[in-house]
Amino acid sequence: MKRIAIYFFIFLFTIVLTVTIGGVAVIKAEKIKLTLASALPPKSTVELGCQEFKRIIEAKTSGRIEITHYGASSLYHHKELISAVSKNMVNMGILHPGIAGRRSPVLEFVGSFGAQGCWESFDHYYRFVDDPEVLKIAASEFDKYFNCRLLASCAFASGLVGAKKPIKKVDDYKGLKMRTSGTAQATVYRALGAIPTELSSKEVYTALQRGTIDGVTAGTSRFRRSKYYEVAPYITVDVTAPYVSFWLVINEDAWKTLSPDDQKLFEETGRYIEKWTRENAAKERVKDIAFLKTKAKEFIDFSDAERTKLLNTVRPTMKEFSKKRLGAMYDRLWELLESTK
Repeated sequence: MKRIAIYFFIFLFTIVLTVTIGGVAVIKAEKIKLTLASALPPKSTVELGCQEFKRIIEAKTSGRIEITHYGASSLYHHKELISAVSKNMVNMGILHPGIAGRRSPVLEFVGSFGAQGCWESFDHYYRFVDDPEVLKIAASEFDKYFNCRLLASCAFASGLVGAKKPIKKVDDYKGLKMRTSGTAQATVYRALGAIPTELSSKEVYTALQRGTIDGVTAGTSRFRRSKYYEVAPYITVDVTAPYVSFWLVINEDAWKTLSPDDQKLFEETGRYIEKWTRENAAKERVKDIAFLKTKAKEFIDFSDAERTKLLNTVRPTMKEFSKKRLGAMYDRLWELLESTK
């Protein structure tokens, strides 16, 4: 009997050990597969930032978390991506601040578009968007309107204006048909006397070729990689736009599938990517402008007097615009903008 009991104990111990080891093996082998979509020019800062995010997450989890990145509009364009990530058709995405602003005027403002022409410098905008209260407000908007969690505010590029004729002073904007992105940016150029025209980025080159529009405003990276300089050869530095923020977000349902440790890793990596994209965007801007100077018929930087005139023209209009758009959030966001100068 005693011998039978010993054999039975050994048998049970073997089963428990097998199940335990097997269970651990299953846990270790379990992979999480996520998708990430973006719609910016190939090799531009935010696209590279997505690849860096993927690399870090996969490396730090030894491949347990696998991220498939569909870059440069290969899966969705900006407009489609908003809905796709909200519905978890793609787990993560890079959201355009102007297009996201159609659902949330607050995010249009925080992403710099809603207050275009109101920033004193690049650093002024960064101080604003890094403010803990601003980040809390942005996170709440993503949760409310997009069913998403904010991971990072990614710097894209500062702005340029390209046209078929030189723009050397504020008055040169008058009557120009300008491609703009979103209501806020359209308001900026309307205040300058231009005629805003909404077009997708893929239509811009042909529209300039055909004379449907006279000019375009875009980031340095888009300007270079989409070769706008070929059809809008007079290039002017856009003094109204800092490094525009594109939002790296993850769908809430996808977020909940991650363990607390994995969530912490995603948050830490998001903060790293913010810093990484800012540094890379600054380097990219220098390279892009150096390249564009070799291609443009004329590369123009406004004089201090014209720069001041432009900002003084735009600022009151944008202040009134944001007051109407933001409603109850206007006073607090404008106060934060002023306090971070």
